[in-house]
Amino acid sequence: MKKIVRIIAGIVIAVTAAALIGGDPPAVSAGQDLLSKLGTPQDYVSKRVSSYDRSGGNKDSLTIPAGGTALLADLKGPGAIHHIWVTIAAEPFYGRKLVLRVYWDGEAAPSIEAPIGDFFGVGHGLNRNFASLPITCSSEGRGRNCYWYMPFGRSAKVTVTNEGREEVPAFYYYVDYRELPSLPAGTPYFHAQYRQEFPCAPGRNYAILEAEGRGHYVGCNMSVLQRAMGWWGEGDDQIYVDGESFPSLHGTGSEDYFSDGWGMRESQSLFYGCPLQEDDFQAGSKATVYRFHIPDPITFRKSIRVTIEHGHANDRSDFYSSTAYWYQTEPHKAFPALPAMEARLPYALVPPDNFVLPAWKEAAGKAGSVFEDAEKMIRFEAPKLALTASSYYGPSGARLPVLSTDGAGRGISASLVFSVETADRYDLDLYLMKGPAMGDFEPIGLLSGGALIKTGPSLFKGYAREREFAVYSLKNVELQPGESTLLLNGAGKDLSSRGCDIGLIGYRLQPSDRRFLIDWNLIGPFDAPDMDSLTMVYPPEEALDLRAKYKGKNGLEAAWKKVRGRSSGLMALAEMMKPEAQVITYAAGWVQAPETMQAVILLGSDDGVRVWINDALVHSNPAYRGAYPDQDVVAVHLKKGWNKVLVKILQGDGGWGFYFRFADPGGKLVWSTEPPK
Repeated sequence: MKKIVRIIAGIVIAVTAAALIGGDPPAVSAGQDLLSKLGTPQDYVSKRVSSYDRSGGNKDSLTIPAGGTALLADLKGPGAIHHIWVTIAAEPFYGRKLVLRVYWDGEAAPSIEAPIGDFFGVGHGLNRNFASLPITCSSEGRGRNCYWYMPFGRSAKVTVTNEGREEVPAFYYYVDYRELPSLPAGTPYFHAQYRQEFPCAPGRNYAILEAEGRGHYVGCNMSVLQRAMGWWGEGDDQIYVDGESFPSLHGTGSEDYFSDGWGMRESQSLFYGCPLQEDDFQAGSKATVYRFHIPDPITFRKSIRVTIEHGHANDRSDFYSSTAYWYQTEPHKAFPALPAMEARLPYALVPPDNFVLPAWKEAAGKAGSVFEDAEKMIRFEAPKLALTASSYYGPSGARLPVLSTDGAGRGISASLVFSVETADRYDLDLYLMKGPAMGDFEPIGLLSGGALIKTGPSLFKGYAREREFAVYSLKNVELQPGESTLLLNGAGKDLSSRGCDIGLIGYRLQPSDRRFLIDWNLIGPFDAPDMDSLTMVYPPEEALDLRAKYKGKNGLEAAWKKVRGRSSGLMALAEMMKPEAQVITYAAGWVQAPETMQAVILLGSDDGVRVWINDALVHSNPAYRGAYPDQDVVAVHLKKGWNKVLVKILQGDGGWGFYFRFADPGGKLVWSTEPPK
């Protein structure tokens, strides 16, 4: 009996292995048994192309400018790529903004074309962990690995194009491949293609793949963004082979095709899984699922059309996107045009600097009329409020909440209370939801410091056929420290709107005009081996003499010089001082006050920083960090007339610089690099 079982098991292994590449079982079973193959001679030469620093330094990554294309590999055949690894530092949602393309044997059109995140198994521009046989993502989805076997005869060219708005500062990669003595005649080449329908078209299935030629389909990943509540996955998979009018492979439901059951939930396995599924199944809920036909590739001799219904009998209009993987002999059918980057991310919201997303909670005893974020000191008041999730999502993938009135009538009144730390002139941007039941409104004014600030009539029109966000701005308003209140008044509605509601996502409050000080006297650099050097006394602290010269780092002379920073406000010290690692420099100037007064300094630094006003230490922050505006807020006392300002900035390694300004809404202060006479 045991002998019979062993014989049956051997047949199963051989047949399963044969199915992987479509050959005869006895000839390929050992070749597909990965472990036993390690005990046989390997008839190839291992090679690699990577992003290592050719200069011998440690900058082992590429930078890719916005709109630029990086050539990752240009290989000569015969050979086969068997591993691609990438990890990337870039702007949010880069998984949909960077496009991977691979060209075989000098072809003009790529055989692989997909956003890099979707190629590596996760949609929506997001990062998620999962592990399957051909694709694995780790490090919170940032370490991406692909093990698809990709043979080529004459050549292989691998590129990545940055379709984002910002430079990719760090793109790390390996392309591991093997040089082969030859390829068998008729070897099929690997292909991958991204598609989307936003929304799915009524009356026909969503097409995952339409290919012509001879080959075999080996799977896909599919991403869904719901436009309505309920379960998205009642659609059947229907696969048409070699021109069939009726599919020879007809499934029973979306979760069934992706090898789960009774809905989807986050999971992973060798051949199927779900890296992402938001389980509330409301409008805006997202999912990504995968199914790899590695034990069971679907063969075709002339053509294949892989489709799936969107809802039962296509009764839903969700947003579907997918990447299909298959092998075929060349040439391949022309790919449909890749949608533009913005069209691939219709609901991805990159929060701007200073964006505030309140963590709303219903205020005790207010019966749904007041919601607040006590920690951020924010409050929204209106009759009958409701908190719901929008379809928009941030870089983490979490959907942004919307606080809306519910059934508001004409003339509704509402108010937003927020807090300001520093007196200044600000721009206030409200991120509001438009939609088929939203109304119009206008601000009555702003209460700040006990005074009512007139904002002027400016109507916000809330109606839209589809729910979408819009920004409503109040410019250059002077706000005082403490609470400020924006008063809003309903102003009717569009004739097409079903209601008069107001919906708030969040807001952005930023200074209208950051008047950075970019003219300074600068001296250095001085040796600073570690952060303890920030408190060491160097000669410029003992006496500020712009004619003095000192011994700086490496014995170099350090003398005062006048410098001007960037128009952005950044004093880019790494461009102004050499050497620029483990050093300290000083910046000096004078500010004139019309009277004795309290003032506020706003500064940012890379790295640690100290500030003196009139030789009195007013601020010290021993931080290793990148610089951005207004990181530190420092209250200072200025005497009438000229006040000496001395800034000390420590540098560890990497970036080096600082931002510096006074909050001066009335424009009373005068800056100079010349000492007072």
